[in-house]
Amino acid sequence: MALLREFAGRFRPAGVPGAAAPVGVPADLQAAREAEVEPVFAALAETTSLCADLWTEAETDARETIQQAQERSASILATARSRAVAERADALARARNRRSAESQAVLAEARRAAEVIGARAAARIPGLVERVIGRIRELGARP
Repeated sequence: MALLREFAGRFRPAGVPGAAAPVGVPADLQAAREAEVEPVFAALAETTSLCADLWTEAETDARETIQQAQERSASILATARSRAVAERADALARARNRRSAESQAVLAEARRAAEVIGARAAARIPGLVERVIGRIRELGARP
Protein backbone atom coordinates (compact mmCIF):
# COMPACT_ATOMS: atom_id res chain seq x y z
CA MET A 1 0.00 0.00 0.00
CA ALA A 2 2.89 2.36 0.63
CA LEU A 3 3.73 2.16 -3.03
CA LEU A 4 0.25 3.12 -4.09
CA ARG A 5 0.30 6.09 -1.75
CA GLU A 6 3.62 7.27 -3.21
CA PHE A 7 2.28 6.79 -6.74
CA ALA A 8 -0.86 8.71 -5.96
CA GLY A 9 1.20 11.46 -4.27
CA ARG A 10 2.75 12.28 -7.60
CA PHE A 11 -0.59 13.47 -8.92
CA ARG A 12 -1.26 15.73 -6.01
CA PRO A 13 -1.62 19.35 -6.97
CA ALA A 14 1.69 21.14 -6.68
CA GLY A 15 2.09 24.79 -6.37
CA VAL A 16 4.41 27.46 -5.23
CA PRO A 17 3.76 29.87 -2.46
CA GLY A 18 1.73 32.76 -3.59
CA ALA A 19 -1.26 32.98 -5.86
CA ALA A 20 -2.99 29.86 -7.05
CA ALA A 21 -1.51 28.22 -10.10
CA PRO A 22 -2.74 25.57 -12.47
CA VAL A 23 -2.61 22.03 -11.14
CA GLY A 24 0.14 19.79 -12.55
CA VAL A 25 2.39 16.83 -12.04
CA PRO A 26 5.69 17.61 -10.28
CA ALA A 27 8.60 17.66 -12.66
CA ASP A 28 11.53 15.24 -12.35
CA LEU A 29 14.10 17.87 -11.45
CA GLN A 30 17.02 15.42 -11.33
CA ALA A 31 16.40 14.30 -14.91
CA ALA A 32 15.92 17.91 -16.00
CA ARG A 33 19.25 18.90 -14.44
CA GLU A 34 21.06 15.98 -16.05
CA ALA A 35 19.50 16.78 -19.43
CA GLU A 36 20.50 20.43 -19.02
CA VAL A 37 24.19 19.79 -18.24
CA GLU A 38 24.71 16.76 -20.49
CA PRO A 39 25.44 18.88 -23.62
CA VAL A 40 27.91 20.99 -21.62
CA PHE A 41 29.85 17.93 -20.45
CA ALA A 42 29.71 16.46 -23.96
CA ALA A 43 31.20 19.70 -25.30
CA LEU A 44 33.90 19.56 -22.61
CA ALA A 45 34.86 15.96 -23.41
CA GLU A 46 37.32 17.06 -26.11
CA THR A 47 38.81 19.69 -23.81
CA THR A 48 39.08 17.16 -20.99
CA SER A 49 40.91 14.78 -23.31
CA LEU A 50 43.20 17.60 -24.45
CA CYS A 51 43.93 18.50 -20.82
CA ALA A 52 44.78 14.88 -20.00
CA ASP A 53 47.15 14.79 -22.99
CA LEU A 54 48.76 18.07 -21.92
CA TRP A 55 49.12 16.75 -18.37
CA THR A 56 50.83 13.58 -19.61
CA GLU A 57 53.14 15.62 -21.84
CA ALA A 58 53.98 17.95 -18.93
CA GLU A 59 54.81 14.98 -16.68
CA THR A 60 57.10 13.56 -19.39
CA ASP A 61 58.79 16.95 -19.81
CA ALA A 62 59.20 17.25 -16.05
CA ARG A 63 60.81 13.80 -15.82
CA GLU A 64 63.20 14.68 -18.66
CA THR A 65 64.07 18.01 -17.03
CA ILE A 66 64.72 16.29 -13.70
CA GLN A 67 66.90 13.68 -15.43
CA GLN A 68 68.90 16.39 -17.21
CA ALA A 69 69.30 18.33 -13.96
CA GLN A 70 70.52 15.22 -12.16
CA GLU A 71 73.02 14.48 -14.92
CA ARG A 72 74.22 18.10 -14.89
CA SER A 73 74.57 18.14 -11.11
CA ALA A 74 76.51 14.85 -11.22
CA SER A 75 78.84 16.35 -13.83
CA ILE A 76 79.33 19.51 -11.77
CA LEU A 77 80.00 17.43 -8.68
CA ALA A 78 82.57 15.25 -10.47
CA THR A 79 84.33 18.36 -11.80
CA ALA A 80 84.32 19.93 -8.35
CA ARG A 81 85.76 16.79 -6.79
CA SER A 82 88.57 16.60 -9.33
CA ARG A 83 89.29 20.30 -8.86
CA ALA A 84 89.30 19.81 -5.10
CA VAL A 85 92.06 17.21 -5.41
CA ALA A 86 94.13 19.57 -7.57
CA GLU A 87 93.46 22.50 -5.25
CA ARG A 88 94.50 20.48 -2.20
CA ALA A 89 97.74 19.48 -3.92
CA ASP A 90 98.37 23.09 -4.94
CA ALA A 91 97.63 24.35 -1.42
CA LEU A 92 99.97 21.71 0.03
CA ALA A 93 102.74 22.76 -2.37
CA ARG A 94 102.25 26.44 -1.47
CA ALA A 95 102.31 25.61 2.23
CA ARG A 96 105.48 23.57 1.82
CA ASN A 97 107.13 26.37 -0.15
CA ARG A 98 106.12 28.89 2.49
CA ARG A 99 107.43 26.63 5.29
CA SER A 100 110.63 26.05 3.33
CA ALA A 101 111.11 29.79 2.87
CA GLU A 102 110.47 30.35 6.58
CA SER A 103 112.91 27.59 7.46
CA GLN A 104 115.52 29.11 5.15
CA ALA A 105 115.03 32.49 6.81
CA VAL A 106 115.36 30.99 10.32
CA LEU A 107 118.43 29.04 9.23
CA ALA A 108 120.02 32.17 7.72
CA GLU A 109 119.34 34.10 10.94
CA ALA A 110 120.85 31.27 12.99
CA ARG A 111 123.95 31.30 10.79
CA ARG A 112 124.32 35.06 11.24
CA ALA A 113 123.94 34.66 15.00
CA ALA A 114 126.52 31.84 14.97
CA GLU A 115 128.93 34.02 12.99
CA VAL A 116 128.48 36.85 15.51
CA ILE A 117 129.07 34.46 18.40
CA GLY A 118 132.08 32.93 16.59
CA ALA A 119 133.52 36.38 15.93
CA ARG A 120 133.08 37.36 19.61
CA ALA A 121 134.65 34.10 20.70
CA ALA A 122 137.56 34.56 18.30
CA ALA A 123 138.07 38.09 19.60
CA ARG A 124 137.98 36.95 23.27
CA ILE A 125 140.08 33.79 22.95
CA PRO A 126 143.50 35.48 22.76
CA GLY A 127 142.76 37.49 25.92
CA LEU A 128 141.44 34.42 27.73
CA VAL A 129 144.47 32.37 26.66
CA GLU A 130 146.74 35.12 27.98
CA ARG A 131 144.85 35.05 31.32
CA VAL A 132 145.08 31.26 31.58
CA ILE A 133 148.80 31.28 30.77
CA GLY A 134 149.33 34.06 33.27
CA ARG A 135 147.55 32.04 35.98
CA ILE A 136 149.57 28.95 35.20
CA ARG A 137 152.80 30.96 35.49
CA GLU A 138 151.66 32.36 38.79
CA LEU A 139 150.90 28.88 40.07
CA GLY A 140 154.27 27.61 38.81
CA ALA A 141 156.11 30.49 40.54
CA ARG A 142 154.73 29.61 43.97
CA PRO A 143 156.71 27.30 46.15
